[in-house]
Amino acid sequence: MVEVLYIGGSGRSGSTILDSILGQFEGFMSVGEVRFIWKRGLIDDRLCSCGEAFSDCPFWTEVLDRAFGGASGIDPARILELMSRGTRARRILTMLGGARRREAFVRGLDELPEVLSRLYAAIRDTSGARVIVDSSKLPTYGYVLGTAPGIDLRVVHLVRDPRAAAYSWQRKKPLPDKRGAYMQRQGTLRSSALWMLWNTTPSLFWPDRMRIRYEDFVREPSAIVERIVAYAGEEFEKGPFVAPTEVELEPSHSVAGNPSRFTTGRVAIQPDEEWRRRMRPVDRRLVTAFTWPLLGRYGYRNAAR
Repeated sequence: MVEVLYIGGSGRSGSTILDSILGQFEGFMSVGEVRFIWKRGLIDDRLCSCGEAFSDCPFWTEVLDRAFGGASGIDPARILELMSRGTRARRILTMLGGARRREAFVRGLDELPEVLSRLYAAIRDTSGARVIVDSSKLPTYGYVLGTAPGIDLRVVHLVRDPRAAAYSWQRKKPLPDKRGAYMQRQGTLRSSALWMLWNTTPSLFWPDRMRIRYEDFVREPSAIVERIVAYAGEEFEKGPFVAPTEVELEPSHSVAGNPSRFTTGRVAIQPDEEWRRRMRPVDRRLVTAFTWPLLGRYGYRNAAR
């Protein structure tokens, strides 16, 4: 079995730094948002977080050799088509349906589960890690990954205040691995709708998941990471922590994620509270109203006031 520690939830929730920290522990391998490997890695040849182009990265070259006999042994366009078919939001009701509907759904994925099984097994064998950390976040992709043969999926549901997430979606942030390009941006209503959808789904898919709030993580990162490591069935040691809220990060092989995946050296884990000062009041009220049903569940209703 290949153990995958899957960080699920909505975007702009701090998954990249959490992924990077976990990947520094003995027995863990951080690979970022693996669901983007087909487009950003194989097709666009963007940078691995080690600094090399994906096609030049020795780690990913060996992974592809083990899994498919090399990059030419897999058709990324075909896998993207299957991914699109299987991970759309409209598939959620099928995923939550009865056994027959779920079996029909898996059959409709064709070779995708087997391809994912081979890919993650190759990541494990190449890295020698016991736990693969994947911060792809999208719950429907996590569900599809859980259908792959030989995958032992453990889910960490990472949730962040929706106003902070909405503000982050509005910021213009350059991509270091694509000249002249910026991270995807979304409007207030769309980001709020996605926050509601992707933070409701994990509790339906994985009742035994581990839920972590971003705000708790940045306040006590060492304590939170210790809980996650234990949830993965591993022993917590010092790892990258040089202080309770500081880590020393070595280069990794993250295939996609926030630009912070390229950060190495000593990093202080601090709350990102800029939204409290800079977010437009109208946007703040809109997000609060749109996400009100879940604010109490995740402890953000007092913050709304």
